[in-house]
Amino acid sequence: MHVAIAVAAPRGYLDYLAIDGARFCVEMALRSFGGPPAGFWVFQRKPVRIPVPGPEEMARWADEWFARDDPVDAMRGKGRGNAAERFVKKNQAFGPGEFTLAPTLQAIIEATGDLAGHTVAVVVLTSAPGDGAAVIATLKRAARYPVFWVFVGANYDIERVLHLGVLDTLGERPDDPENILVLKTSGWGSEFGGWWRTRQIKKASGRWRRRAPLG
Repeated sequence: MHVAIAVAAPRGYLDYLAIDGARFCVEMALRSFGGPPAGFWVFQRKPVRIPVPGPEEMARWADEWFARDDPVDAMRGKGRGNAAERFVKKNQAFGPGEFTLAPTLQAIIEATGDLAGHTVAVVVLTSAPGDGAAVIATLKRAARYPVFWVFVGANYDIERVLHLGVLDTLGERPDDPENILVLKTSGWGSEFGGWWRTRQIKKASGRWRRRAPLG
């Protein structure tokens, strides 16, 4: 089974929830699905496809694509100017809290549609998307593709559940797609939490794969 990964930066920056979510997803693909991800995207309005790291490249990859400069170093002109900084500068014009999910879902479909076998697409979100109607329409159109969607909502506050807007309503209507799992987490550091998330993803995607055989 292939794994596609996408991480949202809805406020125009990449915080530690996004960084740790990216690491979790890549390591899960390597350990639990037999290989590196089939594709990796970072997005706010439009998805940006980035290189997929190997196991030995993880630290350097995370530093290039997710690590932000120290504010004081940036003011002193000592910023690294890495890919993460370029991504943030490009997206500053969108304003705080503005991000869309449907274009990234479509990009994943286009990238994995010709692959042999099933795909699990894991999308890490730290707030709700602003294009709910387009998200639902895209998921319904994509229901015929062999893609199982996992949306992981990450939040700072262990006492508050992150609401993902229209994604939290999936499964409430008879015509809703069945190839979807929504998970919530208050952080990524717990060994038990990582095991539980991976187990839920493997169980749900395995049941779906048996119901949707190929060939």
